[in-house]
Amino acid sequence: MIGFSNFILRNYYNAIGWNEDNLYSSITRSSSCEYDLFPVQEGLDFQVPQSLILQLANAPTPIFFNSYALDALPQLNGSIQYITTSEPLEQIGPSRSIRFKDVVERFKVFPPPKKPLAKDEVWLAGKRIEGRDYLLYSRLHLPSLHLSGLATTRLTPTLQAHLAFLSQPASPAATRPASPNTPPSHSRNILLSLQHDTGRYSGEYTYSAQDGMFGIRGLYNFGWQPSDIKNLIYNQSTPSGGVITVVKKESEPDGKRIDEEEMMEGGLKGRFSAGGEVYFSAKQRSFGISTGLRFTTIPQSPNGPPASPPTTLTLLYNPLIGFLSSAYSAQVSPTVALSTRFGVNVYSYESDLAIGGEWWIGRRRGKRDITQQSSASSPFSSKSIRQDGELVSEMPTKADEERISQFESWREASLRPAEQTIETIQDGPLNVTEIKTRAVNDQADLTNADEVEAIDDRDGVLKARLSGNWSIALLYEARIRKCLVSVGIVSDLASRQRPIRSVGVEVQYFS
Repeated sequence: MIGFSNFILRNYYNAIGWNEDNLYSSITRSSSCEYDLFPVQEGLDFQVPQSLILQLANAPTPIFFNSYALDALPQLNGSIQYITTSEPLEQIGPSRSIRFKDVVERFKVFPPPKKPLAKDEVWLAGKRIEGRDYLLYSRLHLPSLHLSGLATTRLTPTLQAHLAFLSQPASPAATRPASPNTPPSHSRNILLSLQHDTGRYSGEYTYSAQDGMFGIRGLYNFGWQPSDIKNLIYNQSTPSGGVITVVKKESEPDGKRIDEEEMMEGGLKGRFSAGGEVYFSAKQRSFGISTGLRFTTIPQSPNGPPASPPTTLTLLYNPLIGFLSSAYSAQVSPTVALSTRFGVNVYSYESDLAIGGEWWIGRRRGKRDITQQSSASSPFSSKSIRQDGELVSEMPTKADEERISQFESWREASLRPAEQTIETIQDGPLNVTEIKTRAVNDQADLTNADEVEAIDDRDGVLKARLSGNWSIALLYEARIRKCLVSVGIVSDLASRQRPIRSVGVEVQYFS
């Protein structure tokens, strides 16, 4: 299950339009990293709870969030988290109504990367007042007083800065000071990071103060096409009676979209991404290098040709230690996804194989909700109106029924012709610019895609992983009433003394 802090961070990225997948970290980050901002290899590197964990989260306002966690086994520990953002996150709701697929790590094919857009310009009395995007996060562990935090802000539309810090006081029993006046030593670390994303390529520049390590990462996307940006200007009144001018940017595809190109005969249709990293430690006087290649199929376009089965292939290589790793993940059915990974050291010929998958089970909440909504507002139900003192029943024509039957939800259906478009002019005291909206059929396609995703939303997922050392991990994640529950077990079939390594349960409740 995704932690509450990572869940808020991902929603914040979506709100500001920052693509966290278009970074080299997303294909090189190990599953053993404690500070994880990006998804790991889906279906293989899921985290199994190690003990009994209870987490309570609350969202008093759309820009402020707090969370409290309690770890009961093997000893009692706890933590307090606080998060605040500049962008209101209205979609953060209680755990009983939130989309279950948004709070679990799962196999997903991300859309083609886009150049991040600038924040909407808001002008008041000739000055810009929209401010800057930021997120502040802090966490205090009890009773160890271990403090960690993160501050991220957007410097330019394509440049983002991160500042992560860690402060952990040493235990008095573990560290004996040289004299009574010498305090115990503390462990501190500060990590600075700059992320630059242009859509076609991205770069990361990091510095760790603890070991004096500098790192540079880069990722390049082949076949990337830019978008045409148009400004939409309109007036908006304030509660105090004033008027502000808002400049909103909208991207429209320039020419032929990448997912509407000719299909590759006899193969998968997708895009390639290649990248690498170089890092150097000043204290240890060592350096490292790695390179990676990723192939991802393109998601289904509403108006495009049939897409290839969702598939992701990655290849990583570290020439210094001779480590080579390849992974293959694919969705074989709407509810089943499988992954395999093979790693080998070309110098020692040591290898490891891992096989995993996920199976979505449980009730289809989206289908039931849409059915209840459609039964209340179905256009096929006869409407009786009074005309000249008599009741007249109106029924849609056959052509209307065929057009409406193409949609999963009655709300997105329309009796107007599909080629009809709508143009809206946002009037205000300044009466500035005409706003151009999309066609009705385009909006219907977007809504239909969201409805299909909502229909497939289930209440549970079962994950399994088998490693080459005969280690088996099982994880069941589900929504039980108003709580999000994770139950996992890790077993070692090769060990007779300890066949069960760990068993854990995690319960999260969002209010």
